[in-house]
Amino acid sequence: MGYEELLNALRRDGEKQTGLIRQEAEAEAARLREEAAAGRARLREEFEQEQARAIATECSAILAEGERTARRIRLAEAGKQADRLYLLALRVLPRLRERDYHRMFSRLAADLPPAPWETIRVNPCDAEIAGDIFPAARIETDATICGGMEALADGGGIQVINTLEKRLERGWPEMLPDLLGEAERCTD
Repeated sequence: MGYEELLNALRRDGEKQTGLIRQEAEAEAARLREEAAAGRARLREEFEQEQARAIATECSAILAEGERTARRIRLAEAGKQADRLYLLALRVLPRLRERDYHRMFSRLAADLPPAPWETIRVNPCDAEIAGDIFPAARIETDATICGGMEALADGGGIQVINTLEKRLERGWPEMLPDLLGEAERCTD
């Protein structure tokens, strides 16, 4: 083997080695590109998932705040409506005097506990009937009383308020849910 042949053999061997190194380098580069692409895809997916969780959390917080605000508004409106209904009920109370009021007044008087009533306070229109039912009591009139009576005994130490206004006030918590429901049905 001569110098030329040796040089050609070394050149071929070098080219072969260079080709193998180039192939290995390209394969390694391809593998690294694939790993980088997979890593980017994984990071993108993790980022998208984190972003989706953050958006969902923010949406939940916004919706919860919206619900709280809506509840506060509904409660405030229900309170205003309850106040309006109560004022309307107070304005309607005088109509109870229009039908069989004498009998109603007698029943209200009968509801009083037995006592030596000294003073009976009534609407001016009820002074006569109160005098008939409570002959031993001093009858006082009060135009702010729509119907019924306030009864005092023991020098004012015992007081029973059995007016239509007081009965409405006491029964209002039980009446209100039905009235609000009825008012809601009327607006639907």
